[in-house]
Amino acid sequence: MLQSTRNVVGLIEGTDPKLKNEIVIIGAHYDHVGYLKQHKEGEDYIFNGADDNASGTSAVLAIAKAFGVAKQKPKRSVLLTAFAGEEKGLFGSRAYVEQPLLPLANTVAMLNLDMVGRNAPDSVSVGGVTRSPDLIKINEEENREVGLHLDYSIEQYHNRSDQYNFARKKIPFLFYHTGEHADYHRLGDHADKINENKIAKIATLAFRVAWQAANTNQRFRYVEPNQ
Repeated sequence: MLQSTRNVVGLIEGTDPKLKNEIVIIGAHYDHVGYLKQHKEGEDYIFNGADDNASGTSAVLAIAKAFGVAKQKPKRSVLLTAFAGEEKGLFGSRAYVEQPLLPLANTVAMLNLDMVGRNAPDSVSVGGVTRSPDLIKINEEENREVGLHLDYSIEQYHNRSDQYNFARKKIPFLFYHTGEHADYHRLGDHADKINENKIAKIATLAFRVAWQAANTNQRFRYVEPNQ
C-alpha cells in the first residue's frame, strides 16, 4: 500500500533587495519509527520519539518564534523546514534537494537539528567541521554567548540525517546532535527524559548562527574532505 507524506515549511522573506533571494535553511525531521504491530493488551507499543526527533522539531519551532518576534527581520530569506521520511531513508530532504522550493544555487547554508535533548546538559556535538569551516567559525563565535561545550566527533553520523542530502549538493551545513542513548529507536524515548533547558540552549545557538548567516553578504565555503 502506497502512502504519501509531506515536508512542512515556513518562509521568512529577507529584507535586502538583493540578499533576500539567498536562503538559509533551518530544518529537523518530524517523523519517527511508528509502533509495534504485535503487542499485548495494556503494553506500551508507541515509539514516541521524544528525542528523535521531537526535540529537533521543537528547536526549529522555537527558532521560528525568535525570528517572528524580532523587531528587525533578516537580510537573507530563512526557510524553516520540518522534513518527512528521515527514518525511512532521508526521503524528505532528498525530495527537497531534487525539487527545491527555492533555488539550491541561492541556498547559502543549512542547519539541521536531530536529537538535541538528551545526555550531558551542557554539550552539543556539531557536524560539518571539515566541510563547512566558515559556519563552524560563526558557531564558535556565537557560542561564546551561549556557553555550550562543542564536540566535533560525529562525522560517523554524516550520512544518517538530513544535512547529508544538502552536503551532496555542496551546500555548507551544520548538524546539531547530542548523541545516542539506551532509548534510541526504542519505546522508552519519552518526553519525561528530555532536558528542555538543553534544547533551549541549542536552539538559541542555532538561532544566533542563522541570524549571522542571514545578515551578511558572505558566501560560505563547502570543502570536500581531504582537500
